[in-house]
Amino acid sequence: MVDKNTLFGGMLTTLGAAKKTNCDALGIPWEPSYMLIGDAYGDDPVPDPSQTRLIHQVHRAQLNQLRVSPTDSNVLIAEVVLPPEVGGWWMTELALEDKDGVFSAVANLAPSYKPLLAQGSGRNQVVRMHIITNGTANIQLKIDPSVVLATRDFVERSLRNAHARPYTLIRERKTLTSEHMGLVLCDASKSAVTIRLPPSDAKLARREILIRRKDHSGHRLVVEANGTDRILFHTHLSDNGYSFLTLMGTGDWWHLCADGLGHWWPLGRLDTLPLGHPVFETTTKFSPGGYAALNRRTFQRLEWPWLWDHAQQSGMLSTEQHSIGNEGGWTVQDDGMTFRGPEGRGEFLRILDDSRNVDAGRTPGTWQKGTRQTYSFMADGATQLVTGLGQDEQKQAHDIHGLDLGEMSNYRGSILAGEYSGITQIRQIGTVGVTRPRNIAYPGRIKII
Repeated sequence: MVDKNTLFGGMLTTLGAAKKTNCDALGIPWEPSYMLIGDAYGDDPVPDPSQTRLIHQVHRAQLNQLRVSPTDSNVLIAEVVLPPEVGGWWMTELALEDKDGVFSAVANLAPSYKPLLAQGSGRNQVVRMHIITNGTANIQLKIDPSVVLATRDFVERSLRNAHARPYTLIRERKTLTSEHMGLVLCDASKSAVTIRLPPSDAKLARREILIRRKDHSGHRLVVEANGTDRILFHTHLSDNGYSFLTLMGTGDWWHLCADGLGHWWPLGRLDTLPLGHPVFETTTKFSPGGYAALNRRTFQRLEWPWLWDHAQQSGMLSTEQHSIGNEGGWTVQDDGMTFRGPEGRGEFLRILDDSRNVDAGRTPGTWQKGTRQTYSFMADGATQLVTGLGQDEQKQAHDIHGLDLGEMSNYRGSILAGEYSGITQIRQIGTVGVTRPRNIAYPGRIKII
């Protein structure tokens, strides 16, 4: 018999603990969905983790609310509201059932009778169940508003939360729901973070979400689609887009819209510069929006599938064996898992000749050596070309000496000094030949998403 020494409470069942552990390991939410109510045939039940059912179930109701206790983060509070037309039985035992029908938690309570409206004492009755767990992260409740009733406390708390913080802040792996649509701020300063979007199904059609990164750490921050859903970006490379994207640098953001058909459409992003585009920077830091150094970096194909597709379709992809001389292109590495980006450090960039015959025979991404052009200063102030071209080498001036083809008429002030010993010399009056123009060195970057 219940007396002042009787203890009441609840805990996860063995089945429930195993289910929650498995969900945590997979990074998916555990979803308790129903409360079971029983009368234990009039006995005073003692909850047991090995239970797989109530002693005598009298009612099953969808949860109205599932929240963490404000005083203990390891206590989960489940709540149902029983309307006046439901009842006619005693309540002495409670249980939780998840969306898959797993008997997940069990509890006892002080005997309480739920009358029916026809008995003249009908009322809404709130039933709360407290469950001790080893952690309440990654637990989710989905509510059907056509079935459940909301308590005044739930409505007031929801309004306070909505006004207090008009955005969702995420610092660890999380699966989003329809409640997170709107602005989502992500902080990966402590470790890598993966955020999973909710399913783009009919319930979410035309709903939008803006995901923005807060930190500038080097940790990877991934936004991935749910299940077989796809994010439709870089569709010029892959018709069906990709299963995930990355946010790079403080302030990087993507604005996405669900079409309800398994797709997320990009409506906007911080930086829309084309993928693979090389740029100069006036800072040694990396700007947000998806940039890497133009330094022949090695990439994992699985981590950068859109960049790998770009490399394969670029017409500038060479094998490791043929990478020398093609440093300005992409290189597929022999391990079958990685590839390298272009090298730009210390180089001048030049527009491809493309059949103009100024720099004929070049292919995209190939490296070219500098021009050989050395002068010595004579005692009388004159200059003399130290290295002349033998007559048999003039036709190879481009290949051997790095000289571009040009017309003598374009070089006013130059005179032909003469020929001797098979050597052709040109003396330039009032000028000094150089191998490079004046320049300023800026850090090179390449767009990788």
